Amino acid sequence: MYLVKNVIILKIFREFIRWFYKKILPLQITFSYNYNILIEMQNLNNISYWKQNLGLLPISLVSVSAENDRFIMLNGGYGDFCLQTNDREGEDYFSDAWSSNTKHFVVLGKEKVELYNWKTKKIEPIPIKQVEDNFDKFYKYIVNNNIKTENDIVPFIVNIFKEFRNITQEKNNAIQALDLLFKLLLSLDNPSIGENIRGFDYYIDKLKRGIADIKPQLALIMRHSAGILFQEAQKEVLFFDRQLDFFGNISNKQKSHQLLYSSVHYTPPYLARTIVENAIQHIDLQNKPSLKIFDPACGSSEFLVEVLKQLKEQHFPGNVEIMGYDSSQTAINTSNFLLEYEREHVWKDKMKFNTKLVEDSLAENWENDYDLILMNPPFVSYEQMDKSSREVVKEVLGSYLDGKPNQASAFFYKSVLSLKENGVIGCVIPSSFLSLDAYQKLRKNIYDIINIDLIGKLGNYVFENALTDVSFIIGHKPKNQITTPYVLWTKNEKGIAQNALRDLRKMQYSNGNTVEEKEYSIYKPILFPIAENNWKLISFQESELFKKIERFVLEGKLSRVEDIFDVKQGIKAGDSKVFKLSEGQYKDLPKSERIYFMPVVDNEAVKDGIISKKNYIWYPYNEEGLLIKSEENLRSQAPQFYKNNLFQHKIKLSNLARKDENNWWHLSEHRAWLRKKEARLVSTAFGKSDSFAFDKDGEFVIEGRYGWLPKKEFQDINAYYFYLALFSSPFFDRLLSVYSKQLAGGNWYDLSKKYTKNIPIPNVHNEEMKNSIGYDKLVEIGKDLSAGNSYPKMMIDEILLSYIYPSID
Repeated sequence: MYLVKNVIILKIFREFIRWFYKKILPLQITFSYNYNILIEMQNLNNISYWKQNLGLLPISLVSVSAENDRFIMLNGGYGDFCLQTNDREGEDYFSDAWSSNTKHFVVLGKEKVELYNWKTKKIEPIPIKQVEDNFDKFYKYIVNNNIKTENDIVPFIVNIFKEFRNITQEKNNAIQALDLLFKLLLSLDNPSIGENIRGFDYYIDKLKRGIADIKPQLALIMRHSAGILFQEAQKEVLFFDRQLDFFGNISNKQKSHQLLYSSVHYTPPYLARTIVENAIQHIDLQNKPSLKIFDPACGSSEFLVEVLKQLKEQHFPGNVEIMGYDSSQTAINTSNFLLEYEREHVWKDKMKFNTKLVEDSLAENWENDYDLILMNPPFVSYEQMDKSSREVVKEVLGSYLDGKPNQASAFFYKSVLSLKENGVIGCVIPSSFLSLDAYQKLRKNIYDIINIDLIGKLGNYVFENALTDVSFIIGHKPKNQITTPYVLWTKNEKGIAQNALRDLRKMQYSNGNTVEEKEYSIYKPILFPIAENNWKLISFQESELFKKIERFVLEGKLSRVEDIFDVKQGIKAGDSKVFKLSEGQYKDLPKSERIYFMPVVDNEAVKDGIISKKNYIWYPYNEEGLLIKSEENLRSQAPQFYKNNLFQHKIKLSNLARKDENNWWHLSEHRAWLRKKEARLVSTAFGKSDSFAFDKDGEFVIEGRYGWLPKKEFQDINAYYFYLALFSSPFFDRLLSVYSKQLAGGNWYDLSKKYTKNIPIPNVHNEEMKNSIGYDKLVEIGKDLSAGNSYPKMMIDEILLSYIYPSID
């Protein structure tokens, strides 16, 4: 008894030590580090305090100087605000905040923080100690009162621009309207601009009046609002309204929509900002005499303007050469306007730029000595490309062409090749590039050329009005060592990307290594690629599961699906609608004809471990082969089905691949292995843990779905029930999320051999496994599932994690 107590105490102590090292010690180290940082940043006047705690990017409000104390704190648009770390008189904080496309200006004094809100025209004084003690609450207050309105600077100016478009009547490329807008903005500092344009004084006066005595500031508009402002110029107008209002003014009403190509898939500022931030980290700025920067699909130069701002913030001492290509005239005109303003007012003779209007950027001869390439290339599918564009993509990809690639993949590859040694690339890319087999060879080649430093999957809610699954990649040359990139993974839900990128910044400011939230993760995996042959990104929790479960494979405690099962695809009918009957149609057939039909496994037949007879399919085969050898036999042996269903489709069926008049009633692929009636597990083609069932007698034909056949014969039928329970578990969904390919539009996966073969599972041919308590329990649950009782499914995970996959959680 004494010995038992000691053993129990020892186990408890061992678990405590394991828990302490895993949970408490890292927190202690992190706390000590963060405490030291907070000691260094004891007051709100230190800009690092705001960066560290809020994860915002501070950019100088007007210009960079050693005494700079005026910033815009950037957080993806919805939580931005202006900040002045020293109180002084004579500033128009309302106008500055409005012109910077924010709601608030925070001014720090010695005794209080003053919060200026141009929308309410209120100044809220708050004791500085109260802000320090409730810092997160203070920022949430700013965010909650930062609601977008039609009086914000961007919609205010856009409405004027819409009036210009109604005047110029330009449907696609608003070149004249855009030129008027440029002149209007510049008139804020130079009233003589536009003085020869009839009626232009009205618009100058309208702009200068601003909103309720809040005046526009050109320098702030150009520096902080112009990128968002000019995306409106990329929209196609479907309907113009030249109706005059009551006062005789041109209407700003019009119907427009977003186009689908490069210069119109506008890069949100928060994404461009993050990519630039992380890209320039890999450039030795203080020892570079010059930088050559290129965007081959520059649009309105969101990336190029952003990198110029951040280089100034980093006090880059050298010269900058900017190059940009685009196929849109309005994009090039906008780029020229913005870059010229940056050169004239900020960089002077330290910067030169060259933008070029091109028909197809990929077809141009790119130089191969770029220090930095930043881009959001066109996400144009192979089907959408014209013949000329397809030929260019083929030429760029060369031997790495496989299937029907997206145009963005060719842009990415050409950019990688165009970097100089120590060059850096930051690129937005379709998420399909990370996982589709068509890019496998291309990914491997790129991985051999560059180090990937940061790779992130952001989901479908990045581009305005475009449900494109978006990822990004940052890498650098040369490939001098095997490195593991940081991975940023997000759930595919609206608004999460901005939060994830802000936490990435917070993590970097504090020298952290991991962010683990329910909606997103940032971490360094133990290896990359995480999954075999693709760059699929998974959450931190899934990565931890992957590490643990792969250890069990190495130790021989688990095998892989491909070691136990041969996952085979079912028949291909050729024309399912012709050959398939509902249960009612099947019962209407004479019994003599029913023998040529079998119940079919399709999506309707399988649910939660149960297999049901919903539909029947033509299957005139037995173990020896085809039962109906000729059309004459067909007419005599299945006259009703021949007359009512088959004959009217004879010509269509005869023209299918590998068909002619002599075999037109055959299935396209009947699968010889299905002719033998034997026990097998079945699954749908795409699904999850509710998509498996057990066909005990082999009486079903599988159509386009999968049969899971044991490679080595099971000793008894209980093994099927065991695996049915395993595949029906919520834990198996977690395994699918790690190893298989998730499909767009939901939490379901590709269940084919290709994507399930590497999933680690227990091996029932192992006697120790077969004789375990967990095995017997799961067998009983598998039997219950097959009988239509799904209630025990809730207990499967507890059994799996207790007996089959120990120490996983």
